[in-house]
Amino acid sequence: MKKIIALVLVVVLTGAGWWIYNQNGEEVANPYRFVTAEEGNLEAVVSSTGTLEAVTTVQVGTQVSGIVSDIYVDFNDHVRRGQIIARIDTTLLVSAVRDAQANLERNQAQLDQASREYKRINDLYVKQFSTDVDYNLAKYNLDVALASTKSAVNNLERARRNLDYATIRAPISGVVIERNVDVGQTVAASFSAPQLFLIARDLSQMQILASVDESDIGRIEEGQEARFTVQAFDERSFMGRVRQVRLQSTIQENVVNYTVVVDVDNADGSLLPGMTATVELSLKKPQT
Repeated sequence: MKKIIALVLVVVLTGAGWWIYNQNGEEVANPYRFVTAEEGNLEAVVSSTGTLEAVTTVQVGTQVSGIVSDIYVDFNDHVRRGQIIARIDTTLLVSAVRDAQANLERNQAQLDQASREYKRINDLYVKQFSTDVDYNLAKYNLDVALASTKSAVNNLERARRNLDYATIRAPISGVVIERNVDVGQTVAASFSAPQLFLIARDLSQMQILASVDESDIGRIEEGQEARFTVQAFDERSFMGRVRQVRLQSTIQENVVNYTVVVDVDNADGSLLPGMTATVELSLKKPQT
């Protein structure tokens, strides 16, 4: 009798539960999803961020101070090595060359006079018609005049070189990435050469400097492939290759990181300098 009562109670409770969950006429949703089991390889990757930049960039400055009189290139312009890209006003520099030339001529005249005087005294000294004091004084004046002439030659060469520096030329062939001056702006090169332009050699080949934690750097090898994405092309994945794992370390928030240089092919020109790249590097299996 007790077994019959227990069985009836179970049936009643089951029916009540079914009625409660289906009182709106809806079937109870299955919280589980079934898929076919597949075999595959798991890939361990480390993710890092870096900035896209040209492999070779050159800062173009000036070694003379003055007012920028002409600018011949702008952002994104392609330049050739030796091409004139800007000029500094040469008014004061030309005057400096003229002063140096006049100073050289004056010192040359003094040298000629000292040479004639030394020759005259030397002839008398050989014939014992001149004293040692006169001879030594003439020799001294000749040496001083000769040294002054050499110094004047160097000053003239320096003034001419500064005049040449007023013409700014591209040191390499490439693309102008930055232009930091305008016509009429005064540049001062007294303490350090100011940067006028930044030129990238070739944007068809770029690089990413990615920072990798010390716990993973031992499993990164030169020559391995790397994937990366940029925000400008969310749905596109780019490929690169590790060129170098730099030995120099940096410490950020008590974490030691190493720089991994990733070479990137940018033949289509879609990648631009300064873009932030999210890099994924596959970790090699640790050696046992």
